Amino acid sequence: MDIRRLPLWEGRNATYMSNDILQVVVEDQGAVTLEISAECPSGGRVNALCLPYFRATGSGVLSDPNGEWYRMKQTLYQAGGSYFTFPFPSEDHVTSNGTYWTVRKYGTEDRYGGVWLYSEMKSREEGNRYRLEKIDLVIPGQPVVYTAVRITNPSEEPLVANPSLNVMLGPPFFESGCFFDTNARHFSAYPKTHREVADNRFQSGPVFEDLKHAPLAKGGNADASYVPAPTGTYDYLLGKIPGHVRGGRILCINPRLQMGFMVFTPRIDGDDSCFPNISLTQNYLGRLDAPWALWDGATSQVFSATLGLNWGPSRTRNFVLDAGSSKTIYYADSFFSYDNPRMSLGFYSFEAVDGGFLAKRTKSTFFIPCDHSFDIVRDVSSSLFQASTDAVRL
Repeated sequence: MDIRRLPLWEGRNATYMSNDILQVVVEDQGAVTLEISAECPSGGRVNALCLPYFRATGSGVLSDPNGEWYRMKQTLYQAGGSYFTFPFPSEDHVTSNGTYWTVRKYGTEDRYGGVWLYSEMKSREEGNRYRLEKIDLVIPGQPVVYTAVRITNPSEEPLVANPSLNVMLGPPFFESGCFFDTNARHFSAYPKTHREVADNRFQSGPVFEDLKHAPLAKGGNADASYVPAPTGTYDYLLGKIPGHVRGGRILCINPRLQMGFMVFTPRIDGDDSCFPNISLTQNYLGRLDAPWALWDGATSQVFSATLGLNWGPSRTRNFVLDAGSSKTIYYADSFFSYDNPRMSLGFYSFEAVDGGFLAKRTKSTFFIPCDHSFDIVRDVSSSLFQASTDAVRL
């Protein structure tokens, strides 16, 4: 286990965390995770996360001479990786992934043997005040980064928001031949927004039950769970996590590398602060607007998929935080490998068992060791959050 601070560039810093499986790098700017890497069975170390070619290294878009190319948007300036967005994906307000976070402390955890990072940010924007506290936790023997985010509304008015997690995957992990799997249902596709120059592959509007039978914009159906050769299309898909399941998940498997990346979240009894939806953004060389392309309408430069968790589609905000109250959201990123090549053909079941998740294909299986109940991160984060609250009172 290891944890340390790293200088990056232009005064931008990050925190490095690792166990015997993963290496993780979390940048202070936007609290964006830049690296979640692991060794593949053939021996090379692979970073699952996409850092697009245009990701900038300056202090900020407002001081960059090429700022107009980025639409003067800080979120585009530092696009990619894994990041939490609050209160909603918007450029009209201060959001968590577009501003600087303060690292309050970091260290080791004696009870479980893990390492943790405690970060904080505050918005003092008029009419959009909130405080975020974030714990990232890595424990021994598990290919997982656990995260707890405590959201506090210090104002005298309810805060209506759409918190979301976005994990952008790219080459060499993400490539043609990968496939997706999720326990969400009732999928729908959404049209491109006015900011996006792209063509949609799937028809917006209809609700479908299975990613394998998604209605195409030009008629017929296609398997949206399979990653084809570049189609020049861009699609945003949303699926609902069934209310009876113990948590939501979406994962991407690379059969050639025998590796997988999973995003998952718990459903905790008596707690309504769990993500109700998964999202899947498929950019198969389909974003033709700058900076995804060199200029609007030029050839797309980015082949990626973004796995997500959220409360609803754009402009749907149904997460409400009462005045003076707090809620904690939990989620995890897992990057794992498996030995049995038969599992690269797909699996018939994926279930939570004691000590982790188990995927099955007839007599073949693979196991992902993890704490899917989130008991460990809940225990660690509650202690750190309480210590922070007590310090503020003092």
